[in-house]
Amino acid sequence: MPTISEEPNNEALRIAESLEAISNAINKQADKLRAEPTKLEPALNVLHKTTQSGKIVITGVGKSYLISQKLAATMTSIGTRAISLHATDAVHGDLGIIERGDCLLALSYSGETREVIRVCEIIRGWGDCCVVGMGRSRESPLGAICDAWIECPVDEELSTNVCAPTISSSLMLAMGDAIAVLLMQKRRFGPLDFARNHPGGFLGKTSRE
Repeated sequence: MPTISEEPNNEALRIAESLEAISNAINKQADKLRAEPTKLEPALNVLHKTTQSGKIVITGVGKSYLISQKLAATMTSIGTRAISLHATDAVHGDLGIIERGDCLLALSYSGETREVIRVCEIIRGWGDCCVVGMGRSRESPLGAICDAWIECPVDEELSTNVCAPTISSSLMLAMGDAIAVLLMQKRRFGPLDFARNHPGGFLGKTSRE
């Protein structure tokens, strides 16, 4: 577990150490990608191919669902059609949003979330949509049924006595953002495109200047 200072009046130091622990996990992930640059290619190829004619449907439950909402919003704003789908709602009618040629991006750090696995099994059974998973290990129930995998392992979470998703959720969000930007670049989505999608607020104003 990270060594977080427990001394009184050291709250800022404890926050700083937590941020360092998150940063270290992201840097470790970057080092792994540099060491094995081809390991991510299958997932990236599936996602990029999907953007040519379909959309990316990002699913999860709990914190992973919240990450899926953020990633879908980011992708949509920078040129990749994407939506967020709660895995529980999916099996109660919302699977209707998924069309032939779409890609399901399934988020589960443990790779054992039953609701997410169920959705992936259904989509795989359709035979006309690819499934990409993101989580700790391909050697998991979810990893076993995915066409491609985005591995995001961490050694620990921030808390020493509660395994609340902190470092793991930060890494998954960072990986998702990095992939979203890569897809944007591959589609040659530029400032004028962004301005069209984002007319409001400070970002909209600065994108038109």
